[in-house]
Amino acid sequence: MAAVSSARKLSEMLEQSWLQAGTIAESLNESVSKLNLDIDLADPIVAYEAALRQNPYCVHALKQVANLCKAREQHSKAIDYFQRLLHIQKENGEIWGALGHCYLMMDELQKAYAAYQEAVRYLPNTKEPKLWYGIGILYDRYGSYEHAEEAFSAVIRMDPKFDKASEIYFRLGIIYKEQRKFEESLECFRYILSNPPKPLTEIDIWYQIGLVYEQQKDYQSARDAYEKVLAENPNHAKVLKQLGWLHHQANGRFENQEQAIQYLLRSLETDRNDAQTYYLLGRCYMQQQKFNKAYEAYQNAVYRDDRNPTFWCSIGVLYYQINQYRDALEAYTRAIRLNPYISEVWYDLGTLYESCNNQIVDAMDAYQRALELDQDNPHIRKRLELLRQAHANGGQMPPPQQLQAQQTTQDGSYSQPVHPNAASHMYQGPSAANPMMQPPKGQQPPPPPPLHHGGSFDNRGPPPQKGRD
Repeated sequence: MAAVSSARKLSEMLEQSWLQAGTIAESLNESVSKLNLDIDLADPIVAYEAALRQNPYCVHALKQVANLCKAREQHSKAIDYFQRLLHIQKENGEIWGALGHCYLMMDELQKAYAAYQEAVRYLPNTKEPKLWYGIGILYDRYGSYEHAEEAFSAVIRMDPKFDKASEIYFRLGIIYKEQRKFEESLECFRYILSNPPKPLTEIDIWYQIGLVYEQQKDYQSARDAYEKVLAENPNHAKVLKQLGWLHHQANGRFENQEQAIQYLLRSLETDRNDAQTYYLLGRCYMQQQKFNKAYEAYQNAVYRDDRNPTFWCSIGVLYYQINQYRDALEAYTRAIRLNPYISEVWYDLGTLYESCNNQIVDAMDAYQRALELDQDNPHIRKRLELLRQAHANGGQMPPPQQLQAQQTTQDGSYSQPVHPNAASHMYQGPSAANPMMQPPKGQQPPPPPPLHHGGSFDNRGPPPQKGRD
């Protein structure tokens, strides 16, 4: 018994010594980091893991290793240690919150939600800004913007000086843009112009402001914002692409296909791998009826992204306009194979069937499918009714007219009527993905219900505090 007792005391002494060594190593590393010294010191994790070899259930060592791994973005390793901690302290809300963050960083959204749910359940005070910051990002990635907005707004109300406040305002600006709350979006972006969240810069914020103005159809303000970006970076590929889109849009104030082409070519000089820019260049050439150049641009687009149904639909439109109906059919079929839920592709296929050997039955089937996908479109409904009447009465149908098929602009609203087979009326303009939002890998399930923070926060985002520098 005495030998066992002595061994236990020795193990406890070694455990305490390694814990103390880990604490000293952490303190030294922190001091060296603050002084920007290039000194290779001992890794505190080594000391804490040595302590765990003496006592695998040492809560302090487990916490320190887990948090150090989390800080170093070694999330998989951190998860292992947090889970070991939860076997000891199952009702520790702080640990559940940290575990949720690690799952979130690994795009394990369902596991992150479950962990955050436990955190909310066990934390004695749920008004913890870091927790709701993580929950906001979780809903952001799910695309559940209303819940994300509420969580981010809650963070600012809990702690107006939260260390990631500028990032939250940026995310809220993006969310409001998606929700078409344009004034709120502009207010958030303007608020962080002088203090953008890293690694973003002021020109990144001007780019987002330009996108919002563009969706408001305030094209002059949009162009002014884009010009501010170009003044700092004349080769900004995304801005050049947006300016190309602005000058391409039919009936727009700045419509000028040659100018649009010049902007797009400049964009491609900076980024030759952007499939969307090649696609938009093809659209410009189609507008000019330069079919060979349009074909070349579309080929470059699909070479870089051959799974984009919009690209294949526009290639079908190109073939249709030069009377290569078999090739048009193949392109439309490929677009449908990639995404069978786009009404415009089915509508274009219907017009193709009408033009090719008067295949009325096939055309009606295609129009019916288009109508099922876009039940409020009167032009599809009218064409389908006319075809059915003519088919039933054995009469002749005129070729497809300009049936006011709608062209969607970048913001998804409808612009001028175009021929159903005009250069793809399904295109919504260059995408403007949030550079700080990393989408989850693979298709995600529907977002879970909201977590409740126990406070009463309204759904409107926090207004910028007036008077801030």
